[in-house]
Amino acid sequence: MSDSKKKSSKENSNNNEKKSNKKKIFGWIIFLCLLGLGAQIGINYLYNDSAEVNNAQTNQLVKQDTLLKQDTSTPTNAKFMAAVSDTTSDTSSTVVYVSRPEDVGEANFTMDQSAGKSIKRVFTGKRINIAVTGVDSRLGTSTKHADANHILSILPDQGIIEITSIPRDTPAEAGQSDSSGQNKLTIVRALKGREAYLKEAARIAGLDKIHYWVEAGFSQVMGILNLLGFKDPGSALQVLRSRTALGGDDYQRCYNQGQFIRQSTLSHFNKFTGVLGELAIRGGLAFVETNLTTDIIKDIISKLQAKNFPSSPEVVTLRVRPAMGRSFKIYDFTDNSTFVSLKSKIESVNSNKGLDSVKVVVNVAGKLNNFVNKAIQDSAKRPQNVITGLVTYYNQKAWHQVKDEAQRNKLRDQIGLLLANAYDKKKQPDKAKAVRIAIADEKELFSKQLFDKPKSTKVK
Repeated sequence: MSDSKKKSSKENSNNNEKKSNKKKIFGWIIFLCLLGLGAQIGINYLYNDSAEVNNAQTNQLVKQDTLLKQDTSTPTNAKFMAAVSDTTSDTSSTVVYVSRPEDVGEANFTMDQSAGKSIKRVFTGKRINIAVTGVDSRLGTSTKHADANHILSILPDQGIIEITSIPRDTPAEAGQSDSSGQNKLTIVRALKGREAYLKEAARIAGLDKIHYWVEAGFSQVMGILNLLGFKDPGSALQVLRSRTALGGDDYQRCYNQGQFIRQSTLSHFNKFTGVLGELAIRGGLAFVETNLTTDIIKDIISKLQAKNFPSSPEVVTLRVRPAMGRSFKIYDFTDNSTFVSLKSKIESVNSNKGLDSVKVVVNVAGKLNNFVNKAIQDSAKRPQNVITGLVTYYNQKAWHQVKDEAQRNKLRDQIGLLLANAYDKKKQPDKAKAVRIAIADEKELFSKQLFDKPKSTKVK
């Protein structure tokens, strides 16, 4: 980006910030990136489905992606905001990224013409925003770049969920020099922390704030895919993380992830109701880091149920921000053959580029066994060493990167037992109890086989 464009972008950002400061803006997903998490309905927003913006507002919205308003005539203890939602028409030009010749033979897809539009309809209403973030923490490391960025807006009075997906390299204020090329949303999470990241993500999405957050790393997402019945969760994750091999760069990638969340929410919502619903919620929460609780999620699910959610596929919508006026391929991620086809395409592209030769294979089982054996030696007299050596792997649910199921389960049980006993010896019974409950819930959740293996259910 040229210096003049950077300067213009920065000036626009400052102007938007000044406008925002003049207006006091107040602001489930069933669980997680692929299951959907919910949130507590404690924010008194009003929702009116018929309140469209007038022509002047529409013209303004074409120029900027966010319009938030405060009703100054209301009592000071009542909080109002203008919630933002896409219309089904667009007056701006449309750029369609057509398939390339080498796309022939990839999984069938249709096109989404509306996810990238900038025209909005403005509503007032209850809205709970939950950030669902995929971080790049590798095995045993604590670094957290935000590589997958999605915001689920729950509109409980309407029985609607809106998903906003944001590319990782979207310009954002990371506190770096303009010439560094590092002022990106993914860098904000790594360098400035979660709170700064959530504020930037809300700004880009055109929302007043993020109320709840969910974070999951590589191993945790592998566990969730495993739970959802994918025969090869590593390959499924490879498809969802692919950027260049499938075309469409980071915008199509983040759209694919958002579509996976959308389709999974529609397909699996009923698994979180009834007798086994609480087990599914507790087990899902154990996979991620979050400020959500079981009670909050149960509350949002019951309110969505009261609105007959999901009454149709249209009640879960998807948009990509910043708006680019472009179209996106829609793949059926409820069909395992989609992943098989796309994985084959990715491997073919990587082979042609010579990327297979530089692929590094990590022996996860061997690495975890080494840490477990060290913890066993320390367990009698050095409980703090056990905690230090295992807690990061436990939080990451690192055993889900082990392909062999028997070996994976053994490592899970060993890590859980050693860590819980170490917390007991350090007189931290609450932490010990939490570990034992999480391990027990995971074992029970997998034993129940709540989720069918992906097949051609064709959610569109």
